[in-house]
Amino acid sequence: MEASATLKFGRISPQKTRLVADLIRGKKADDAVKILSFTQKKGARVLLKILKSAIANAEVKNVEDTELLDVSRVWVGQGPVTRRYKPRARGRADVLRRPTSHITVVVKEDIEAKEEAAVKLAELEAKKARKKAAKKKAAGKKPKAAASKGGKEEKKKEDAADKGKAEAKDKKAGTKTNKEPKAKAKTSKPEKDK
Repeated sequence: MEASATLKFGRISPQKTRLVADLIRGKKADDAVKILSFTQKKGARVLLKILKSAIANAEVKNVEDTELLDVSRVWVGQGPVTRRYKPRARGRADVLRRPTSHITVVVKEDIEAKEEAAVKLAELEAKKARKKAAKKKAAGKKPKAAASKGGKEEKKKEDAADKGKAEAKDKKAGTKTNKEPKAKAKTSKPEKDK
């Protein structure tokens, strides 16, 4: 969506205004406002007012986000030149030319940036949803781990229970299982006489 603002018969030279207009052409509207506010020329003050007016016009036209506005076109046309005369020596008169300008600023909503912003927003929401789901899943696992007081103790208990079951089966069958390592027979060496 486009919005524009125009100044007719501005009391400034078109040549001087075009120097400043070239600074903001094609820039983001917010950046252009910053550039003009720090440019020390009369044309910058005039263009700043027109640019702010164009941004306000865009808001009236229901532009969703004014941060996505670009300065699409800026042109400075020549208005009528008023002539004054200044008396000089020997009865002569010099002509004073007072130029005027017609300045137009057009701001346009950047559709690509708008689409990129929408995609980023969708990605951000999806990421939040994944994090939330992961937190819920992790919250469900934590109480089980807290109740067991550690995996090693639980494993020892299970091993002891398995051992007891195996011994009970062996007793029923009448066989004895030795899970303990066999003791080595001690051999004594004969003592030497001195």
